[in-house]
Amino acid sequence: MHAYKYPQHELRIAQIAKEIGFSQISTSHDVSPMVRIVPRGDTTVVDAYLSPILRRYVQRVGKAIGAETRAEQAGSTDSKRLQFMRSSGGLTAASKFQGRDAILSGPAGGIIGAVRTSELAGFNKIIGFDMGGTSTDVSHYAGEFERAFETQVAGVRMSVPMM
Repeated sequence: MHAYKYPQHELRIAQIAKEIGFSQISTSHDVSPMVRIVPRGDTTVVDAYLSPILRRYVQRVGKAIGAETRAEQAGSTDSKRLQFMRSSGGLTAASKFQGRDAILSGPAGGIIGAVRTSELAGFNKIIGFDMGGTSTDVSHYAGEFERAFETQVAGVRMSVPMM
């Protein structure tokens, strides 16, 4: 219940899970270190579900381009070090990219790209419209990026920074 501040029990359970063979372990104090247990739990379940799928994808992409993806190589100065956009708008090393980070990473990359392009054209206020095969995202920028720290995506509550 209070793992955000006292993670010892979660760490012990994670250790036991690893010892008995679990390959995916998501702990709430790591995934969403916040006071509120229900949103923290919801976010952790989403992370646990998506992370194995995302890990396989990241490994395939890394292999296809010959990039560094393992944690021990994350500090590499190799020009092919692989990074991914997070839902918060920042980049992270492939080895640290988790399910919680990927939920709205596409739209975050879209608004960042639109802002940078508009700045090159001399505009500092924009409205973005990103229509894909399964969704449409509308965004606006008026001098600063906006972020939410709790939102619902497809009816699921998430407590991680998102643009």
